[in-house]
Amino acid sequence: MEQIILGQGLLIVCCIFYLIWWGVAFHPSHGDSHTSGIDGILLLATAIFGLAGLAVNMLGIVKIPPKEELISGIVIIIAGVVTYVVLLLGSRIILNRQVTSELFLIIGWTMLEVASINRSFAWEMVTANQVVVLLVIVAAAAILSLYFYLQYYRVKPMVGYIYGMIPLIMVAVSMGVFEYLIYVGREFTK
Repeated sequence: MEQIILGQGLLIVCCIFYLIWWGVAFHPSHGDSHTSGIDGILLLATAIFGLAGLAVNMLGIVKIPPKEELISGIVIIIAGVVTYVVLLLGSRIILNRQVTSELFLIIGWTMLEVASINRSFAWEMVTANQVVVLLVIVAAAAILSLYFYLQYYRVKPMVGYIYGMIPLIMVAVSMGVFEYLIYVGREFTK
């Protein structure tokens, strides 16, 4: 469980760097270069914390499988892949929206969170009621992130700039709530 907690913390730091990078590199007055100079350093920090958080979190998920899970890991993977393909094709073909890496990140993050919550419940680190709350928060963050993702190219540049920040904030807050509930659960069981 320690690895999931650390992984979630690293992913929150990733979101902070991603938000700072977005704020600097994608401001409408900035221009088209998003990876040179300070932009590149911020993007590199984002990637390092993101990959480290993902790796550590995944190690925690697969470390010692519990006897009984709420949701099968295979179901989470299949649901995520199917959802990604449907949204990829739907946004590209039906909505004529340019597909970017954010769609992959939104679906991947959602899968990771569901798997982390699932494993935390199996290890009795969160209660059934907390699982429901966490899954609702994750679902709301994912759906709203998809909304802002789909709207990005349909709005004025300054509105799109703000729309790009909202999912990062929601994702970080979602993981912060997860971390808090685990912390409260640990304090309660002492």
